[in-house]
Amino acid sequence: MPLQAVVNRKLYIQIAEQITALIESGEFKPGQQLPSERDLAQELGVSRPTVREALIALEVAGLVEVKVGVGAFVRAAARPGSALPEADHSALEIMQARALVEPELAALAARHITAEGRAELAGIVAAMRGQTARREWSQESDRALHLLIAEHCGNQALREIALTLWRGREEGLSAAFHQHLSRRPALLDRIMADHDGIATAITAGDPDRARSAMAAHLDYVQKEMLAVWD
Repeated sequence: MPLQAVVNRKLYIQIAEQITALIESGEFKPGQQLPSERDLAQELGVSRPTVREALIALEVAGLVEVKVGVGAFVRAAARPGSALPEADHSALEIMQARALVEPELAALAARHITAEGRAELAGIVAAMRGQTARREWSQESDRALHLLIAEHCGNQALREIALTLWRGREEGLSAAFHQHLSRRPALLDRIMADHDGIATAITAGDPDRARSAMAAHLDYVQKEMLAVWD
């Protein structure tokens, strides 16, 4: 298989470009399953999470379909010349940055949130419970909860950092990553429990518990993003 080892500069884009070239040349045909993450990682000399980001970038570009637990398949109607999401941030790097910032936002919100903010937080969590019961994932509710916490942290600079990180979280690559995660039934229940625990700690005015709850939540999501899919 004519793949080349890659070096710096958004590795996932370099990998996606190589696979795109192989699709366009007919090396990988419509409907064909691509080599596994493990095989691609070994061939390219990179980590499996980096390969996963490349595959999801190809999915965002409409070139492959990623089936969690099965693999990636070339789309029958793959569009030659489709643009890869090169401007997007790494989904994994966004999560790493959020893990550094958001636990402290939760602790600060526990100190500063208003009665109105607590009521709004309760409403978002109630909506999430209904969505979880219907086995649905709402990116809008997820965003609303996390940004409400940022809004009530009492620090404008940190609010702006949180908003910047969430803009990255909503880019095509990261959004697709999380959409795949949402299709794992056990994850929906765990995330609901996490959000409930975060909201409860903030509402109770307990900064330490809020910080710990948010840190545990983001650590869990990061681990799920790194878990083996194929």
